[in-house]
Amino acid sequence: MGISSRAVSVGCDHLKELLFAGVIAVTFIGATALAADTAKVESPLPSAAVSDWSGFYVGAELSAKLADTTWTTTSVVDAGEPIVPDASSPRKYDPVGVRGGMYFGYNHQLAKPWVSGIEVDWADANKTTTKAGIPGCSILCLGDPGPVADTSSVRMGWDSSARARLGYLLTPRLLTYGTGGIAWQKIKSTATCQFSGPDPLCNGVPEAPFATASSSAARIGWTIGVGAESRFAKNWILRGEYRYAGFGTGNVQSNLTDGTGDGFVTNLSYQDKVNTQSATLGIAYRFTRRAHHR
Repeated sequence: MGISSRAVSVGCDHLKELLFAGVIAVTFIGATALAADTAKVESPLPSAAVSDWSGFYVGAELSAKLADTTWTTTSVVDAGEPIVPDASSPRKYDPVGVRGGMYFGYNHQLAKPWVSGIEVDWADANKTTTKAGIPGCSILCLGDPGPVADTSSVRMGWDSSARARLGYLLTPRLLTYGTGGIAWQKIKSTATCQFSGPDPLCNGVPEAPFATASSSAARIGWTIGVGAESRFAKNWILRGEYRYAGFGTGNVQSNLTDGTGDGFVTNLSYQDKVNTQSATLGIAYRFTRRAHHR
């Protein structure tokens, strides 16, 4: 008995989720273990210098990132004829990739054991997930079975955020914190079809060229997260962090044209809902204030 493409797709989606969950677990187990080992080391610095987290810092980060994107086709008009979207819509696209970037911020030591701060970060993942067919017209469209040569894809690009932080010192060297603020995410969605007789979406002149329509935008949303940081080697800070971000639902209008001058156009309208998760390891250098050396 054969295995259906839908079963394979569902299996791949579950594998992605398990892989990402495993990366998160490994990230925080490793960060917690290193933080615990660091906290056990006797510091040659005065206790006042060790416990003071105030100051500017700059760091680099490496993450495992998942973009949970749902494509829902709301309208298809092929050569002037409306098409009722089929059961292939909505469809999930979950690009999973490696994210690298940098961050900088400022901490202010409050009454012990509290630390507040602000932080800005920027990173890039640049990962694309491509699937056969276009959501809403991949199973049976205008009586023609799909997806033929049609494809659709979602690409996860750069992201950035500006956040507040509030931390609690478990030890003079070990800080746990929560963070939240504004986030931006670059998302690109693409639909490609061939204007040919048997194509379920783009009917037209047989062997006409492929048509591609893309929508790219920097979406704005919100993000929250938790993390832990460990001070070592005087001014260096090791970090483990998990963040979730939501960017709501956007509306996209795409026009697929055969390019031959015959006037064949397919109008495609859809919504894309975007959420992201990231598990990050980072290392930063803290700039010590002169007052600490007096």
